[in-house]
Amino acid sequence: MEKFHAKLFQSINELLLNSNVIDFYRDNDKAFVRNRKLPFQKVVHIILQLLKSSVKSELKTLFSTLNSTDEVVNWVTDSAFCKARQKLKHSIFIDLYKAVVSLFYSCIKGEHWFGHRLLAVDGSCINLPSSDELRMHFGTHHINSIGTEIPQARVSYMYDVLNSITIDAQIESYKIGEQEMLSSHLNLLDKNDLLTADSNYGHFRFIKEIASSEAGYCIRLSQSSNFIKSFLASGEKDAVLEWHPSYGTKTNCLANNIDPSPFTIRLVRVDLSDDEVEVLGVSLLDQDGYDYQSIIELYNLRWGVEEEFKKTMQRLQIEFFSSFKLNGLLQDFFANIFMQNIVSVLIEPVKGEITEASKSLKYARKANWTSALTDVRKRLVLLFMRGKDQVDRILISLWESFKTNTEPIRPGRKFRRDKRKKGAGRKAFMQYKPAM
Repeated sequence: MEKFHAKLFQSINELLLNSNVIDFYRDNDKAFVRNRKLPFQKVVHIILQLLKSSVKSELKTLFSTLNSTDEVVNWVTDSAFCKARQKLKHSIFIDLYKAVVSLFYSCIKGEHWFGHRLLAVDGSCINLPSSDELRMHFGTHHINSIGTEIPQARVSYMYDVLNSITIDAQIESYKIGEQEMLSSHLNLLDKNDLLTADSNYGHFRFIKEIASSEAGYCIRLSQSSNFIKSFLASGEKDAVLEWHPSYGTKTNCLANNIDPSPFTIRLVRVDLSDDEVEVLGVSLLDQDGYDYQSIIELYNLRWGVEEEFKKTMQRLQIEFFSSFKLNGLLQDFFANIFMQNIVSVLIEPVKGEITEASKSLKYARKANWTSALTDVRKRLVLLFMRGKDQVDRILISLWESFKTNTEPIRPGRKFRRDKRKKGAGRKAFMQYKPAM
């Protein structure tokens, strides 16, 4: 395991020094050709470690760390860095986080649910800095109290809930719906995957689209169709039925090149404690192999993607972007995804030890993600830049810290659903201290 992680950082660093890689991801032929204090590799490193305070402060800290000096250094100006980053295509950060995903599944495999890779898809919205370029690309969502036009983006994740890995992340204008962003996620599904989602995706058309990928699914269904209404009226709790679409649904499917033919689906009724009923649509038709209770537990695991958005918004403070330009903003966004994935990959080797050590306690425990993020962020560049022996020592110290800084897993926790209309009042951030 140690060899894998050391090799991961070494491989990424070798890629960043490769002339073909530099040619592919630089903005023009003249970029990163002269010997300067901000070469291609170092610009990528700076963005990957996340710029959450002022750029000038981050640069001072970085160069002091790399050169093991206690003195204040002012070797690179913030304006020089801002110019250098615009010569770098944001797509390198997409490929880097996906490279981590690929290496994780090829070398570690991770946890599965009854042999399935358990995924969840969901979306959210984030506020962006107000600049002409961002307003033009993403659109103005609202005007704040002092008259500033605020652009907003919609983001969507496909997330491995058992291994805390974001498989695919997208960012679009807030005018693009979560359902429209689903198709790109589905291109990455395998037939052994099991996709969970909330009722935004619980319609005939989207379930047929998911089924066409040959992946399984467990999705909370919208109760607007007569098919679901009839099931609820029957009083059954677990039934395998054939779903025939309405005329309007057929028309909608054909308009989107989706087969509108009927299909067999398993419906599971769940009575919630606050007199609310939900219906789950499941592709797992074997009621003996996957009993009623296991389906409920399966859907509850979907909550992991909600927790990932909480990390994104509150721990990583993603809305505090370091650039007003589109390319810089996209660099920041996908660098955050890289960081989330790399923290999860680094926690993986000690998960079993933490679980074993907590067997005698009331609750099983897991690594405290916020503490782990802080540890990794402060040492990320060192993991890229130091020699093998030093990297091994850093990794061992990280794992010891993860095992020391843990938090309890409290199963069965429930919170009342917020039924206010969207936009009826903006929620304040929860009182989490940032991990930066």
